[in-house]
Amino acid sequence: MENNSTLEVIYITKNNIIQNTTAVGRYNVSMSFYDSDSFSKPVRQSPYYVDLNQTLFAQVSVHSTDPNLL
Repeated sequence: MENNSTLEVIYITKNNIIQNTTAVGRYNVSMSFYDSDSFSKPVRQSPYYVDLNQTLFAQVSVHSTDPNLL
C-alpha cells in the first residue's frame, strides 16, 4: 500500500439496506500480517505472496489523538 493513499472499502450488507458514510481525515495506520489466527508470529518476508482463496490474518491499528474516532 502506498503512503498517503486513498482507500475505498466495498461491502455487501445482509439486509440490502444501503448505508453511506463520508468523512475526511488524516490518520497513521499500521498493518501486519500473521501466519495464523493466534496472531503470535508476524510475517516478516517481503514481498508476501499468497494463494487465491488463502485465508489471511491481518492486524490493523489506527494511531490518532482524535477522541471521536471509533
